[in-house]
Amino acid sequence: MPNSRIKQVVAACFFSYLIATPVFAGQEEFYQLLEILLQNGTLTQQQYDSLVAALDDSAAAADRDQQVQVKTEGGLEASTYDGAFSFELGGRLMVDSAYYQEDQNDLGNGTELRRARLDVEGVLFSDYGYEFGVDFGGGDADVKDAFIEYRGWWPTKVKIGQFKEPFSLEELTSSKYITFMERALPNEFAPGRHVGVGVQSRGDGWTAAAGLFGESFDDDVKDEGDEGWGVTGRVTYAPLRDDRRALHLGAAVSHREPDDTDEIKFNARPESHVTDVKYLNTDDIADVSHINLVGLEAAWVEGPFSLQGEYVAATIDRHAGQSGLDFDGWYVYGSWFLTGESRIYKPKSGKFGRINPVTDSGAWELALRYSSLDLSDNDISGGEAEQITLGLNWYVNPHLRFMANYIIVDNDAAADDAGDLAGDDDPSIFQLRAQLDF
Repeated sequence: MPNSRIKQVVAACFFSYLIATPVFAGQEEFYQLLEILLQNGTLTQQQYDSLVAALDDSAAAADRDQQVQVKTEGGLEASTYDGAFSFELGGRLMVDSAYYQEDQNDLGNGTELRRARLDVEGVLFSDYGYEFGVDFGGGDADVKDAFIEYRGWWPTKVKIGQFKEPFSLEELTSSKYITFMERALPNEFAPGRHVGVGVQSRGDGWTAAAGLFGESFDDDVKDEGDEGWGVTGRVTYAPLRDDRRALHLGAAVSHREPDDTDEIKFNARPESHVTDVKYLNTDDIADVSHINLVGLEAAWVEGPFSLQGEYVAATIDRHAGQSGLDFDGWYVYGSWFLTGESRIYKPKSGKFGRINPVTDSGAWELALRYSSLDLSDNDISGGEAEQITLGLNWYVNPHLRFMANYIIVDNDAAADDAGDLAGDDDPSIFQLRAQLDF
């Protein structure tokens, strides 16, 4: 083979090797070798220039992938440029005060740190996500979400740890984004956070999630008995999902077996958390075989206007031939942004997100809600209540909000906190919140 041809083959092989080989700590040797090949005529000047440029690009890309970019908008986030690793620190602070226009029972005017929470979340090795949150609002360190998530089967995710069971639009929407200071009365039926394994997926306007759950991480069954377990699933569909228009439909079911005590209890505050009074209280219901929950949900957004409502039914089967129990609750509310913003619907997760004011003066929202909860059936008299709440929200910016709620409470005679209070108590409540999240 002619000498010139040999040189061309050598140059081509070296070029291919250089492009395919990752840059390592001794990359300076490559530059020296290229210089030698140029001097002895193996490489032309054009080939030499091309190889040096390729080596420079490779080195720059390697340096970039090893660097970390830091973002501070709305929080603290650090991630590699390729997105394989990330770390984000967030939190929320909610300071509440409440004044009770009492009727027959003392409720106790006062203030509280409703939530003082820190959250850490991020990505490991591209396919694994994690989240860990602790709330100090009640005076103790209360672990909230604490899970590992596998994302390698996009759009399907598998989650293991403690997290919310997929049930109820109001429950799954973050407390940072709910319209009123407290969730509606029927939220007492929502299973909330338990330790388990869940699978969720999504498609064109739809979501589906299901999981197998035990108890919360800090629940301890009496006498070291077996803990309870449950299966929960939820599906949503949004036939309309534009930026300022959305129609959400959803349904959820849950089946739960109680722990070895065979006891359950439902109780609820009057949509105000400063007081510890729980008018609606079934007390301990014994000899429970299992509980079935069915939830229906809907929401509609049309520009600055929105409607949202849910209905939840709870059916309880009992041992020893005792009659079953049927409880239920529902709510509906409307919202109007006086400044023209829209509630932000997230079709990928089937819930609502952050409000972004369109002007420097912030966004103003007016809302009205009716809610009802019935915890009385057969031999259980947990009480029935209806409440009307008027809410006013001022979103100073996407992360700072001030809230005011006025609540009219209508309790029946059985709403007596399992006999500890006078029934037929109909107080009014005025409460305020300052909320900051990052």
